[in-house]
Amino acid sequence: MRQARITTAAAAGFAAVALVATGCSAGGGDAVTEEPATVHLALNQDVGTLLPMDSNVDDNIAVLDVVYDGLVRYDPETTEPYNYVAEEISTEDNTVWTITIKPDLTFQNGEPVDAASFARAWNYAAYGPNAMANNYFFERFVGYDEMQGETDDAGVVTVEPTATELSGVTVVDDHTLEVTLNGPFAGFSTMLGYTGFFPVAEACLEDVEACAVKPIGNGPFQVDEWVQGEKVTASKWADYPLDEAPAFDAVEWTEFAGGSSWADFMAGNLDEGAPGAADLGDVESDPDLAERVVERPGAALTYIGFPLYLSEPWTNIELRKAISMAIDREGIIEAIVPGERVPADSWVVPGGVPGGETGTCEFCTFDPEAAKEALAAAGGWPSGQTLTITAGTDEEEAELFKAIGDSIQETLGVPYELETTEDFSSKRRNREMTGIFRNNWFPDYPVNENYLAPVYASGDPEEGNTNFGYYGAEFEEAIEAGDSAETLEDAVAEYQKAEAALAADFPTVPLWFSVSRSYHSERLSNVILDPFSGQMKLRPLEVAAE
Repeated sequence: MRQARITTAAAAGFAAVALVATGCSAGGGDAVTEEPATVHLALNQDVGTLLPMDSNVDDNIAVLDVVYDGLVRYDPETTEPYNYVAEEISTEDNTVWTITIKPDLTFQNGEPVDAASFARAWNYAAYGPNAMANNYFFERFVGYDEMQGETDDAGVVTVEPTATELSGVTVVDDHTLEVTLNGPFAGFSTMLGYTGFFPVAEACLEDVEACAVKPIGNGPFQVDEWVQGEKVTASKWADYPLDEAPAFDAVEWTEFAGGSSWADFMAGNLDEGAPGAADLGDVESDPDLAERVVERPGAALTYIGFPLYLSEPWTNIELRKAISMAIDREGIIEAIVPGERVPADSWVVPGGVPGGETGTCEFCTFDPEAAKEALAAAGGWPSGQTLTITAGTDEEEAELFKAIGDSIQETLGVPYELETTEDFSSKRRNREMTGIFRNNWFPDYPVNENYLAPVYASGDPEEGNTNFGYYGAEFEEAIEAGDSAETLEDAVAEYQKAEAALAADFPTVPLWFSVSRSYHSERLSNVILDPFSGQMKLRPLEVAAE
């Protein structure tokens, strides 16, 4: 793996910015004291925890990216992984992996960042009754099944797990961890930069509730206070030993809990903002904003799911094709979010991760006549029934999915009703959907497999996967072949075959890929957006004093 590190010249540049930010004199004379350079950002999602093993949405991840360090980090321009806390990650068979951890690293409370700190974090995440959001990432580890037990619909444990630790994780010595997977997976080391694989301090697991609010990290910033529902403040950790430390002093994240933060950005209260559809007039009328925008292709895919677990009419592939071809993706984007989405014609973002290709979805082009023919081949829409379209409560997404319903109704004559609900996630998880529903995915690590296996694989021909009830034998075989490949390059090629099998089965409908766009204040420079979530990367950011 390429070892991406800040060069001596870059480090000198960071130091120069730090001098400006803090107002310190580089030469003789009295130093001028100024306020610490603080970056003011927004959290637009409902942030419920800062526990790494329980955080899997982009706002949580953006905070934790500077509070914690993982074994691996990803180049923000290319997505290429490189070792960070890990000194070396090696394997001879892609099944048993040896991880060597750099010496002399500590958490912010002085505890060592060692092999045990990763093992305890992974065991806690993998233990089913703990109900961690990142639990499923450990499915590949030997011993995972024994740690799950059984729960009822309310989440109450009815059958206790038979194990409390992953038998596939062995602490060899203070700085060596051995991981045994339940089968070969060439992409394993690529996964290890994801939030769910971060270490945790022993003190954190002694009081998990406290740690979820004020984490004990090992990254360059430490959380000073989180007033939940209001703001998170963090300051630079003076004893941070590694290279990638931001050249400013503090971060303040203000929570907007699903509301728009654009007005605060325009008022100068925030250093970064992204306009919603209702805010596009501000952008068009302010030419100065054009000088302070950063844009890159996004990695998030929004797509339609079908309740295949309900059988007809959803198991009729011609009906699913008809719905897809009845959606005017380009027209909807242009009318509601111009420049912020691009129509999707694949299940993996093209060019964003290894293996992403364009055109894998044959039926993702707006074609009213072909849509009508497909509906006729399906036997028509069930007489007297209304198509239910379900989404969350985000206003912009609701507007987009209303436009989808309008397009389907206009093209196919199918009546619809839009349902927006705060219980969207639980309804999907509990298979309570009765019609089509919104889904969104962005990758956690840069391999095409991450768009495919976590979303569609189940290994269960009877029940299929959780959210849709999909099972595809050829798809599962291709995923297994990719996992068993000797090299990552060979694995990526097999995963491309899995996408082809998915395209033939057509269980979901790709709609659009995101475009990451961020406007920033005049104080910020070297603004780089995360290739996965589109969030501003804080470590390379340069900030002038307030």
